This record gives sequence, structure tokens and C-alpha cells, in this order.
Amino acid sequence: MSLFQALLLGTVQGFTEFLPISSSGHLVLVQHLLHWKGDSLTFDVFLHFGTLLAVLIALRKELRELALHPFSRLTILLTLSTLPTVAIGLLFEKTFESIFHSGATLGIEFFLTGTLLLYVESLPPKKVPTLARDMHYQSAFWIGLAQGAAIFPALSRSGLTLCTALGLGIDRSEAVRYSFLLSVPIILGASLFKLKNVAAMHFLLSPALFIGMGSSALTGYLAIRFLLKFIAKASLRPFGVYTILLGVLIMSDQWIFHRFF
Repeated sequence: MSLFQALLLGTVQGFTEFLPISSSGHLVLVQHLLHWKGDSLTFDVFLHFGTLLAVLIALRKELRELALHPFSRLTILLTLSTLPTVAIGLLFEKTFESIFHSGATLGIEFFLTGTLLLYVESLPPKKVPTLARDMHYQSAFWIGLAQGAAIFPALSRSGLTLCTALGLGIDRSEAVRYSFLLSVPIILGASLFKLKNVAAMHFLLSPALFIGMGSSALTGYLAIRFLLKFIAKASLRPFGVYTILLGVLIMSDQWIFHRFF
């Protein structure tokens, strides 16, 4: 892998991991558009370590508070949201692995992500939004199920968790922070799970690896800070329109033109 490829993929991963537009879907899309072959498992793992570093830095105060109060209600809620995601990932890992690499359902998934974003923004706002730590336990479970559905490459993890949280009446800013906090155990667990399959450890000395991880961490941090400020003042509609249009373009190529898929 060239340094340029590493920089580009790391930047794409970082910017799109936390925005509700799907990082995995964009990585698959970029590789198809540029006709790049599938990347090393090690590289994929370290891209995710980069975005993990981004959220650890951006939400360090919240994470420190959770570490100091490991049995708080918010910790329990995050655990309840994590469990169904882990179960779905373990049960259906092999089933969706080929779908992920082929990109066969990419267009449909982008379209669905955008549709969900527009739908949730069409709902009437709650008069008294719920704080994340005060949500019902079953609400946390539903958010975890939504996150588990993001095993499909272009179903956005942050998009689905945000849509579910907002649909359940969670305050907008709180929903974003909860989604970001929920990404920590998922990204860490998935990365460690993949890391056990890494065979070529000499690849760890590759400059491309660290360029990809560094660009992913930097752009991921910027994306988090942007969304935390953006969501309090604006809606998710621009992201919904973007992913719907992207889905339509991809489906057109998949079903008609066959230029990239």
C-alpha cells in the first residue's frame, strides 16, 4: 500500500466514522472507485485504533467520569446497548463478511441510511427531551440493536444509533454524546477481535500503517468536535440527502452502468 492510499483511507475513515454517513461504506466505495484491492486486516485494525484514539481524546472528561463511577446508571445503559451489538456481530460475522467486501448492497444501504435520517427529522420534537442517563433500560437495548444492524457496510453506526435515540425522545446533544461513548467498547472490541487474526506482524513497521492511523485519529477528532457543535443547532437532513443521493448513484452503477461495481 502506498503512503497516499494510507493517507486517503485514514482520512476517509476518520471523517466518516462519527458522521452519520457510514465509514465502512465509504471505505468500500473508495476502493471500488479507485480500483484498489482489499486492504490488509492489520491496516483496517489500526485505522479503527486511530478513530478510537480520537473519541478517547474528544470525550476524555465523560470517559473519566465513567471510569470513576463504573456502576453508574449511564454505565449500565451503555452496557445494555453494547450487548445486543456484540451478539449480532458474533452470530452473523461470517454471513456478512462477503457482503462487506463485495459491496453488492452498498447502494441500498446508503439509501436506507439517508431515509432513516430524513424520517427521524420529520418527527415532531418532544416537549421535554430525555437525558441519556435517564432513558429507560429498554431504550438502551433498542439503540444497541440498531447499532448491531450497522454490521452492513453502508448502514451507518452513528446514523442508526442517533435515529433510534432521537426517535425515543433523547435530547439531541445527549444522543450524539451517547452514540460517541457507545462507539468506544464497539471499536475497541472489534479491533481486538480482528487483531488476533493478524499474521504478518512485520507489517507493524510499515510507515503506511502509522500514516493511516494518524490521519484517521486527526480527522476523527475533527469530525467529533464538528458534530457535537453542529447537532445542537442544525438537523441531520443534509446527511440524509447526501446518503440518499449517493445510494442512488451507486445503485445506478450497480444495476445499469457497471463501471465501478
